[in-house]
Amino acid sequence: MKGFGSDNRKIKKSEEIKISNAEIDKLISNAFSFHSSGRIKQASEIYNYLIKNRVYDPRIFINLGTIYSNLKQFDKAILLFDESIKKFPNSLEAYINLANVMIIKGKSDIAKKLLNKVIELNPNYLKPYSNMAGIFVGEGNFEKAESFLRRGLEISPKDINTLVNLACVLRDLSNSNQAERFLRDALEINPKSDSALINLGAVLNELGKIDEGEEVLKKALQVNPNSPMALNNLGNILSKKNKNKEAELVYRKAIELKSDFSLAYDNLGSLLSKQGNLIEAEKFTEKAINHNPKFELAYVNLGSIKIDLDKLLEAEELFLGVIQINENYSYAYRNLFRLYEKTNNIKKLKKKLKTLKGNKNIINEKLLFQARICFRENDFIKAKKLIDQVSDEWVKNTDHQTNLLYWSYRAFIEEKVGNYDEAFKCFENCQLNLKYENFNPKIFQNYIHTYRRNLDNKNFIVKNNSIKDNEFSPVFLIGFPRSGTTLLDTILRSHPEIDVVEEKPLINSVEQVIKSKFKYNLDELHKLTSSEQDVLRNHYLEILRNNCDNKSAKILIDKFPFQTVCLPLINLLFPNSKIIFTHRNPYDTVLSCFQQSFEPNNAMSNFRSLNSASQIYDLTMSIWLDYKTKLKINYITSKYEDLIEDFDGHILKVLNFLDVTWDENIKNYRNTAHKRGKINTPSSSQVVQPLYKSSIAKWKNYENYFTNSKKYLDKWKNYFKY
Repeated sequence: MKGFGSDNRKIKKSEEIKISNAEIDKLISNAFSFHSSGRIKQASEIYNYLIKNRVYDPRIFINLGTIYSNLKQFDKAILLFDESIKKFPNSLEAYINLANVMIIKGKSDIAKKLLNKVIELNPNYLKPYSNMAGIFVGEGNFEKAESFLRRGLEISPKDINTLVNLACVLRDLSNSNQAERFLRDALEINPKSDSALINLGAVLNELGKIDEGEEVLKKALQVNPNSPMALNNLGNILSKKNKNKEAELVYRKAIELKSDFSLAYDNLGSLLSKQGNLIEAEKFTEKAINHNPKFELAYVNLGSIKIDLDKLLEAEELFLGVIQINENYSYAYRNLFRLYEKTNNIKKLKKKLKTLKGNKNIINEKLLFQARICFRENDFIKAKKLIDQVSDEWVKNTDHQTNLLYWSYRAFIEEKVGNYDEAFKCFENCQLNLKYENFNPKIFQNYIHTYRRNLDNKNFIVKNNSIKDNEFSPVFLIGFPRSGTTLLDTILRSHPEIDVVEEKPLINSVEQVIKSKFKYNLDELHKLTSSEQDVLRNHYLEILRNNCDNKSAKILIDKFPFQTVCLPLINLLFPNSKIIFTHRNPYDTVLSCFQQSFEPNNAMSNFRSLNSASQIYDLTMSIWLDYKTKLKINYITSKYEDLIEDFDGHILKVLNFLDVTWDENIKNYRNTAHKRGKINTPSSSQVVQPLYKSSIAKWKNYENYFTNSKKYLDKWKNYFKY
C-alpha cells in the first residue's frame, strides 16, 4: 500500500513487524504532512498502519477520526474518538471531536456531556465554551449560548471568533446595541476581520444606521470581494434604501458565488415580491426551501407570495408545513390565521384554534384571532374582553405587520363598544406602517394634476371628440376608495353575464407603454397617433381578458376606484365605455379610508390622517367634476346609501344601464363573496355580511376630529345632497 515518504514505497501487511521509535516518528511526521497537504488517502493509510501495529498516539486517533468524519463515515469516527478517550482520558480534542460527531447525529445531550467533561478537565480551554454555545444556538436557547460565550470571553478577551459569535447571539436576543459594541471591539483587534465587518453591517442595518452599515459592508467586500454573506447583507441595506436594481445584482452575485445560499434566494424572492414580480419571487423563494428544507421563514414568505398569486391552497399548505417543522413557530400561525380570516373561512379558523388550545407558545395569537371571530359574529363585549388580555409586551415585540393588525382589530372592537376616542387612537396606530417611508403622497397628487392638464389642451379635446366607437368596450367601476365599489362589484359579478376584474393595475400597464414605448408623458395624450391608440387599446383588452374568470361573460367590468383620475385616457381609448361612478357621504368615505390598513403606495399614503384624506377626496371630486363637464362620458352614479335602502330598485337601475336583465342570483351575492376566496380590498369581511346600516353616518361618532377637514368636505356633502 502507498504511504509515507515516497508514493512508490510499500508497507508490508504484517502485524508482527516491530517498528523503531525513529521509524514511528518518521511515519507520524509523513502522515501529518500528507494530511495537511490534502493527501488524505495516503495519510489515512499510515494512520491505520500505525494503529494496526499498536502505535498509540492521541493525534493518530483524532486525525484519522476526523478524516472519517469528513467522509461522513461517522460510526468509524466515533470508534476512533472513543478509543482515544479510553487510552488517553485527558485528550481534550478527542472529547471535542466526538461531541461534534454526536451533534451531527442529532445526539446533542451526549455532546453536552462530553463538552462539560472537557471544561471539567481544563476550565481555561476556550473551545468547549464556543462549541457548547453552538449547540444552544441550534436549539434556539440563545440565553444559554450567551452565557457560555461570555465565559469564553473571560478566558480569552481578545478572541475575535468569540466576540463575533457573542454579537450574533445578542442580535438573536434583540440586543443589537450590545452586539454592535462587541463587533467594534473585534475590529479594534483586527480592522480587517471580514466576519466582524459583515455582522456589524447587518447590526447597523437593524439599528437604522443604514448608511454606515452600507459603508461597513463595502469595507468587508474590499477585504473579501467574494463573500456571499457580505453581498447578501449589502443587498438587505440596498433593498431598504429602495435601490432595488443594485440590491438585486448583489443578491444574484451572492447566489452565483454560493449556489446553495438559501438566505440570499429568500431575500431575492422578497425583493422581487416587493417589486410586484411575483412569478420570479415564487421561483427564488422555492429555491431557498429546496436548498434548506427547514428554512422556516422562507416557507412563510413563499406562502405570502402564493396568496398574492391567488394560490390560496398552496399558501395554506406551506403555513401548515412549516408548523410541522416547528410547532412553536408563531409567525407561521399568525399568517395561517390571517389567511383564514381574510378569505372568510371562519369555520376553519375556529377549528384550528380549537386544536391548538394547549399550545402555550401562541397564547396572544389565539387571543387576537378569537377576538376577531367574536367581532365578526357581533359579540363585541366578548371580543373586547379577549383582546384586552393580549399582552402589551407581545404587541410591542411581535412582527410589524401583526402589530398593525392588532391595532386594526382593536380599533374596530373599541368602536363597536362605543369607545370612540380609544378607537381613534388605535386607528392612528394602524397608520404607522413603516412601508409608508418609501412613498410620497405628493407624487399621487401630482399624478392627478398631470392627467388634469390634458383638459386644457385644445388638441386633446379635438382628438377626443373625433374618436370613433369601438366594437367592444369594458365598463369601468370608479369613484373613490371606500365608497361602496367592492359591495357593488360583488353584487354585479353574481350575474351570469357579468365578470369583474378587481383592482388590477390594467390602466397603469397602459400608462407604462405610453411612457416607455411611445415616450410621452401622461399630460401629452394628444400626441398619440391612431395606430398608437390601437396598440394601447389592444394591449389593455388582452390583459383584461387574461384576468377574467368568466370567459363567457357578456360584460367585463374593470373595478378600480382611483381610476377616476385616469378618465382622459380611458375616454380616449374607449369613448363609448360605460362608467359607473360610486359615491357615499364624503365624511363616511374619508373616515373609512383613514380606518383601513391599506397596502402602502403613493396613493394610499394620502389616507394616513383625516385631514390628508379629506384633501385628496376634494382633489379627486374636483377633477371628476371637470371630466364630466369637458369629456363625453356615458356614466351613471351609484349612491351607496341608496343601495342599502333600496337594494332591488338600485341594482335594477344599474343593470338597465348595462343592458342586462335582472337575474335572481344577484340576491345571492354573499355566496359569490364566499366563493371568491381572497378579496383584494379591506372590505373582504364586510361583503359576506347581510346589508347593514351601521356604516351610514358613522362619522358623527368622530365629528370632533373633523374640525380641519370641513373646508374640504362640506361642499361635496352639499353637492351630493347629504
